[in-house]
Amino acid sequence: MANKEILLVVEVFSNEKEIDKEIVFQAIESALESATIKRHVNQIKARVAINRKTGDYTTYRQWEVVAPNPACDGDVEFPTTQVLLEVAQLDNPDVKVGDLVEEEIESVDFGRIAAQHAKQAIIQKVREAERKKIVDAYKSRVGELVTGIVKRIEKGSVYLDLGGHVEAYIAREDMIPREAIRIGDRIR
Repeated sequence: MANKEILLVVEVFSNEKEIDKEIVFQAIESALESATIKRHVNQIKARVAINRKTGDYTTYRQWEVVAPNPACDGDVEFPTTQVLLEVAQLDNPDVKVGDLVEEEIESVDFGRIAAQHAKQAIIQKVREAERKKIVDAYKSRVGELVTGIVKRIEKGSVYLDLGGHVEAYIAREDMIPREAIRIGDRIR
């Protein structure tokens, strides 16, 4: 994904779905991290940071700083994701066990399949953000009477459109018996 394309995707998703741009940036970063990890043969830890102004992104490989493991002859248990404290302190004497150390690596170009995976991950994160936004908007209204338009009726249960891409469900047992409801009716 080119720099300007990233900014364009963020702008479009943010405006179209009415969610914060930061959430879209985080979704893209997460998708790029997943694609980077899949591109490496060894299971590595990676982090991607996108510049919010230019759209440039940088990829970092991460290692967890660990103490020598006696079960592994004083070495690390997972060499692709861990580094010994003594080795990490050569670059940064302030690092402690449990910290993450990073090294910038080349950002890889992704093929068609990796781009599809990234797209799916971005869409999933955006949907999660939309759901959270709707739940937050209606959380304070639990138990409150709301008005909606009947969208469909299935087995006596009713689905209402509350507006703003929000649907409500009323189970048959929660409705007034023998109440005549038709699609398009406005009910409470």
